[in-house]
Amino acid sequence: MDIQKEREAFEHHLTDIGLVEFAGYGFEVDECDEYLHEPTQVAWDSWLIGLGRSKAQAVPEEKGRSDFEIITQTIELVDLIAGSNRFQRDKSKPFPFESNNPRNIEWWRLACKIQELLTDTDPENCDFDEYKAMIEAQEPAND
Repeated sequence: MDIQKEREAFEHHLTDIGLVEFAGYGFEVDECDEYLHEPTQVAWDSWLIGLGRSKAQAVPEEKGRSDFEIITQTIELVDLIAGSNRFQRDKSKPFPFESNNPRNIEWWRLACKIQELLTDTDPENCDFDEYKAMIEAQEPAND
């Protein structure tokens, strides 16, 4: 927080609402940067408390997940669903979203529904080509 900008906004506000002109509020400060006029200092302290509360209540900006993260998490859900049914995902195709295996298709659809329900994200809207390219780039080259 830029305290000087806040102080300027505070003083501008007090001036705008007429407290300086009609109630004698003043902006002189002592060596500790506290207002000499006690009601002004009380108002300033209240201003800072309110500012602190508003910042504490502000909703933090969420970092959006990348398509890679969404697809990876959805594949982990597929494997979890398969494991809970005492199966293992058919990995003849490395990506369950490309599989022709009916179980894999069913698990992928269920994982997508779970993803959408919990995170309001539909993995089907992700860039699968980019995901595959990133996976292939991570694989060690065969010499």
